[in-house]
Amino acid sequence: MPCKKLVRNAVFLLCMAVTSVQAQTIESFVISDIRVEGLQRISAGTVFNYLPVKVGDEFEEAASAESIRALFQTGFFRDVRLSRAGRTLVVQVDEFPTIFSIEFTGNKGIEDDALRDAMSQAEFIEGRVFNPTVLDQVVQELKNQYLSRGKYAAEVETDVQDLARNRVAVKINVREGDTATIKKISIVGNESFSDKELLDEFESKTSSLLNFFSKKNQYSKETVSSDLETLTSFYQDQGFLNFRIDSTQVSITPDRENIYLTINVVEGEQYRISQFKLTGRLIVPEEELLPLVYIAPGELYSRALVDGTVELLTTRLAAEGYSFAEINPVPEIDEDSNTVSFTINVNPGRRVYVRRIEIIGNNTTRDEVIRRELRQLEGGWYSPALVQRSKIRLQRLGFFDVVEIDNEPVPGSTDQVDLIVSLTERSTGSFLVGVGFSDGDGILLQSSVTQANLFGSGKQLSLGADRSSIIQSVNVQYTNPYATDSGISRGFNLVYQRIDSFAAQTAAYITQTLGGGVNYLFPLSEFMSFSAGVSYDKIDLESTQFTPPEIVDFIDANPSNNVYKLTSALAYDTRDSLLYATRGLSLSLNLEVAAPGSGLEYYKANARASWYVPLIRDFVFKVSGDFGYGDSYGGDEGLPFFKNYFAGGVSSVRGYEIRSLGPRDSNFNPLGGASRILTNASLLLPIPGSTAKDKRFALFIDGGQVYGP
Repeated sequence: MPCKKLVRNAVFLLCMAVTSVQAQTIESFVISDIRVEGLQRISAGTVFNYLPVKVGDEFEEAASAESIRALFQTGFFRDVRLSRAGRTLVVQVDEFPTIFSIEFTGNKGIEDDALRDAMSQAEFIEGRVFNPTVLDQVVQELKNQYLSRGKYAAEVETDVQDLARNRVAVKINVREGDTATIKKISIVGNESFSDKELLDEFESKTSSLLNFFSKKNQYSKETVSSDLETLTSFYQDQGFLNFRIDSTQVSITPDRENIYLTINVVEGEQYRISQFKLTGRLIVPEEELLPLVYIAPGELYSRALVDGTVELLTTRLAAEGYSFAEINPVPEIDEDSNTVSFTINVNPGRRVYVRRIEIIGNNTTRDEVIRRELRQLEGGWYSPALVQRSKIRLQRLGFFDVVEIDNEPVPGSTDQVDLIVSLTERSTGSFLVGVGFSDGDGILLQSSVTQANLFGSGKQLSLGADRSSIIQSVNVQYTNPYATDSGISRGFNLVYQRIDSFAAQTAAYITQTLGGGVNYLFPLSEFMSFSAGVSYDKIDLESTQFTPPEIVDFIDANPSNNVYKLTSALAYDTRDSLLYATRGLSLSLNLEVAAPGSGLEYYKANARASWYVPLIRDFVFKVSGDFGYGDSYGGDEGLPFFKNYFAGGVSSVRGYEIRSLGPRDSNFNPLGGASRILTNASLLLPIPGSTAKDKRFALFIDGGQVYGP
């Protein structure tokens, strides 16, 4: 490559020299006209813009060299010549061809789009001027990309084919070869920790059967760089303040298949904290800041604890509106006693205010729907915590695929910022007519119209009808999440439902329900809410020839029932999303009571909890539990059988048939029970290649049981 560049430079200088000699034979003259010859796609106006001379100028030897240099530097021409025809300056050019197409072959490890993005940065794309020098640079960059991924045997070749009308087709042929594997990692200079202890912290692993399948033994420059940072952090968290990596050697075998990595380290001495003090402008009382300092006298120095202290102090000052505070821990090392003291300098800076909040990307959703979810307000102190909470509330709406909130300093101001809320909307409406199947309802005919963001107002409307061998239903639901400015939600629902339980392989009976109700939700705090509702259900019961005797008497005594139902719920929810939660806790207590005077008098109480813990690489651990209990009151005996709990199937205990757990009737069909307990532990995994935040894989363990009567 250096030789090629040297040859090109020599050719360029030779051309310049020849042209200069040729220009010397042109006597000085005043330019009356300029004529450009040899143009094919580039306009004469473009040439005139780059020429340092114009009509009326006196053309001299210096102008000749300057003109040629200026046109060569455009990168449009591979040859430029100047001549004179009377008082006309003649510019003869030979254009580089344009790139008609770029084709890649053999690139499996790097996709075409990624290669094109890299090439576009060098402006080597279709429609641009073809420059061999730029192509050489692109090839070298592609080789570097493969080298950084451990593909040391990778080869990149180019084939440039001339086409009509001064165009070229470029083919880039890649032979990637195999990724070099790490044969051995050696750490030299470690005395306090064994190689095994240190290598356990690495993401890079040496070749073994297990790592063969995980590909952790494949060499990657980025992974090794991350491992070196991990090694430094490990030592500095164990008190080795002056630890450093002296050098790193990467050796590759002649067949380019195996890598030997040698890391030379200097541990230094282990240091303990002697003392610390807070200095600077303490706008928050010192007694409130001291509990946020993680480091303590006598403890080993830890960079992680120092960084954690900086983060906590910064967050605390941000809560007071000092969002760009600087916390600078200055160490003072005593090498004689192997101790270090810290002076933590606090510079809160100016209190920052939000001047304006701009919302972009909401083509459907109204501004007011978005602004009522924002906890960071215009004119208020800028608070990262409130901005983050605003982002979570917008995510929880379910209207947007992407929510980003950025701040931009106001020009000419040192204490104001503007917030930019960038949104990517998702479809919130659906119209469905189809045939489905579920393990609970069998073949199901469905039709529904749902709009979760009605006319961009945030209101929800759903109309649906289902028909199967088990269930026939029609339902209408409407919810206004902001029926009042204070955030009280109001919803209505109407329902007709007929269920043949025998077809569902449970105790044989038929229920027909016609009802409706209204529900209110009252926000108690940012994370807590209380809901209450009232509804009326007319419930008709029918027996069949297969109805077990234990429930026939109940049906005969209560064939038609008017139930005035009261519901309430207390909920605590810190999840970051309702559809795709990655962190947070959800707790709820629910109560359903058939009011005194109803045809049936009963109650059901449920307690539910879900906890989401983020792990690595978008993996999430979830644990949940559900406990329910019901009974009658007044003169009735026990929970009405059609209000029983069931378990088994995809919605409760996976791996068991639908509703199969718990008590059975005399025909050995599931009857359900008055109490139920469910537990679940899941590892939630993102779907490879998908960026949608609406579905994911799960590895799970379910447990549960239903208890009688």
